[in-house]
Amino acid sequence: MLFWAFPKLLPEHLCGMNDLSMINLIPKSTYSIQDHLKRKAVFLFFLMHLVSFAAIGQQQVQTLRGRVLDQQSKNGIADVSVSIAGTALGSITDNSGAFSIFNIPLGRITVQVSHIGYEPGQLQNIVMEAGKETLITIEMMERLDVTQDSVLVLAKKEKLTSRQMATVSAAEFNAEDTRRFAGSRNDIARMASNFAGVNSVNDGRNDIIIRGNSPLGLLWRLEGVDIPNPNHFGSLGATGGPVGMLNNNVIGQSAFYTGAFPAQFGNATAGVFDLNLRKGNNHKKEFTAQVGFNGLELGAEGPFSKKSKASYLIYYRYSIPGLISSLGLDVGTGAAIPAYQDISLKIDLPTKKAGQFSLFGMGGSSNIDFKGDLKDTSNFYNDPYSNLYNSSKMGVIGLKHTYFFNSSTSSIFTVAATGSQVITRQDSLDTDRIPHKNYREDGREWRYVASLVINKKFSAKDRLMAGVTADQLHYNYSDSIRDWQHGFIPFLQERNQTVLLRAYLQWQHRFNTKLTLNSGLYTQYLALNKKSSVDPRLGLRYAIRNNSALTLAYGGHSQIQSLMTYFHETLVNGGYIQTNKDLGFTKSHHLVAGWEHSRNNWKYKLEGYGQFLNNVPVERHASDWSALNIGAGYGAGLEDSLVNKGSGYNYGLELTAEKPFSKGYYVLGTLSLYDSKYKGSNDVQHNTVFNGSYLLNLLGGKEWRLNDMHTIAVDFKGVFAGGKRYTPIDVDASREAGSAIYEEARSFELKTKAYYRMDLKLSYRMNNKKFMQEFFVDFQNITNRKNVFSQWYDSRSEKIRTQHQLGFWPNFNYRIQF
Repeated sequence: MLFWAFPKLLPEHLCGMNDLSMINLIPKSTYSIQDHLKRKAVFLFFLMHLVSFAAIGQQQVQTLRGRVLDQQSKNGIADVSVSIAGTALGSITDNSGAFSIFNIPLGRITVQVSHIGYEPGQLQNIVMEAGKETLITIEMMERLDVTQDSVLVLAKKEKLTSRQMATVSAAEFNAEDTRRFAGSRNDIARMASNFAGVNSVNDGRNDIIIRGNSPLGLLWRLEGVDIPNPNHFGSLGATGGPVGMLNNNVIGQSAFYTGAFPAQFGNATAGVFDLNLRKGNNHKKEFTAQVGFNGLELGAEGPFSKKSKASYLIYYRYSIPGLISSLGLDVGTGAAIPAYQDISLKIDLPTKKAGQFSLFGMGGSSNIDFKGDLKDTSNFYNDPYSNLYNSSKMGVIGLKHTYFFNSSTSSIFTVAATGSQVITRQDSLDTDRIPHKNYREDGREWRYVASLVINKKFSAKDRLMAGVTADQLHYNYSDSIRDWQHGFIPFLQERNQTVLLRAYLQWQHRFNTKLTLNSGLYTQYLALNKKSSVDPRLGLRYAIRNNSALTLAYGGHSQIQSLMTYFHETLVNGGYIQTNKDLGFTKSHHLVAGWEHSRNNWKYKLEGYGQFLNNVPVERHASDWSALNIGAGYGAGLEDSLVNKGSGYNYGLELTAEKPFSKGYYVLGTLSLYDSKYKGSNDVQHNTVFNGSYLLNLLGGKEWRLNDMHTIAVDFKGVFAGGKRYTPIDVDASREAGSAIYEEARSFELKTKAYYRMDLKLSYRMNNKKFMQEFFVDFQNITNRKNVFSQWYDSRSEKIRTQHQLGFWPNFNYRIQF
């Protein structure tokens, strides 16, 4: 909701900057030391490698702990045989499903599980490291019948955890996955951009564009609670930002959905991040320290006492530029020092009879000040004609209680509070460089949440989930701007509260070992304007062979507008009225058909989809504006006099070929071909701003284990994607008007040159007796490709300027755990 979100209200040169003034906040701080890094990074990498060979050690071992759960009931399974492939090591689970296996050699292992009443399987690529015990959770599916076919199908699985009741377009990941790929910067959202159908061609932000949808259609969920934008320097209503706030070191098994998702997820039209925090080790105290361009991090976990089964997990991070600035040193960005800090935590408190309690939370703050500088108009951060001061905060705290009434019925009751705040001041500079107040924002949103989920396993064939959630939404907006005709005016002034009620019912039926049905119903009600919706979900999966399957799923989805949108004020007859308050939900109908196949350690997936969106907010008068084109910058868009008469569609084809990590290497390739169109209130069809048309990702990595102590690895990533869409500027009309005039009849007709980028990461890991050290250098955009970011009209020079994205940039990270 920053100033560049209001092109109708601000001077053109400010609007033209779009989100450039804050893009790549952290990368910019590296420019002054970039040459130094180029000379030193590789030298440091190999120096650490050579020095470490001086250490002489013996074979080292580590402990594996975990639980084996029934995938449908989530209850622990007793008497499961858990073994390490290729060794004689193993264990049998106790009555709670817990197990421990000791003296496992360090490296990557495969865990095998078997039980007479459950389908067997294996969990591959588990990393055993010095300094930290490995904790895992395995879920097993109860057998419908004991046949050779059922054993063969599931013995090929790499991951035995459940994607809930998803039929299509779902991927699972954990902390190890977020660290693996080149160019990901230890960022969960950037890691997800490697999946099919996900486009993120902005080097400075991690906005997730799924199948041509606006990033605003994405839902972030943590421990079952919907959360606000979990990114530093983010804005109210947005879903992305320059730096992720959630520390990847605390991530447990999580999932990412890109369409036709299950009924338990609602109030989203594009996709879902379903994040979980891992539990701390309840047997041993462990510590982690990490430093890189994301910041300086410290983490601790362990039991509260030797006799207690309760555990804690806490990680804190402080930005490197802010730390250097606090010492009085120059980081190369002058007065503009990006500063941020965040914390993530989880406390688990199991009881003997009252179930398990979990306290979880995360939060962070960030701020930066930009001063206009005429001497450096090409600077990514400084608008030469204004000063900008921005700060933001976000936080989540929750308490979850899990209780089993019996072995097949359980409940999860959660209470939580979430909140976010953005404060912005923008002053325009006159010819004498004297600042004048131009824009003020103080936006706050917070909510109190209570939810109850009941899970019932009737048999190996049938499972039912039902949930209800009540959200009390609070908001306090105070935005004002200088209008050259009417003076300094408020345009968003509102403080109140409302209620959002949600409920869902989800049923899974396994007809036999080949055919599975996932069905559900989701509904929500917004008390603010008494709008409601009912959305059906349906999915079918049919195994045509032991290693192949066909899938088909439909999802109806509804989403409320960003809260601030409802309260935008319009000047009518000398007074201000809220013309958007009666807006209904944006609707989506998503149909996905797929084919999956696995062979010789390779997995292939082909999905085709079609999505129709209706009830989309557009302007009351005829125009090309649509809410489908906002959400990828520092503002959610605040247009007045909106009505639910817009529409749009997305369709495409996605291919994934993957060799999961085995035999020392992995390969991942994704190809997405798609089309994304919309209609505004003028009923004219245009490309959406997110219609890149195609996207190709090629990733791979090789790991060499030199001996028990030393491991080196090389990871590669290449991206080739369609350029950014933009609307051409009428230069002559702009010169006459003194501000940018766009050719609206050609909205998003043009594209910049194709986006191309290659990243290369070199890693080194050393396992000592009681600690592990890991160092990597991630050379991003190694060809120094100058991808176009945007074009904007500079009214003072009367020229169209082109802004390029990040060039070559070496990122580094050092981590130690003990």
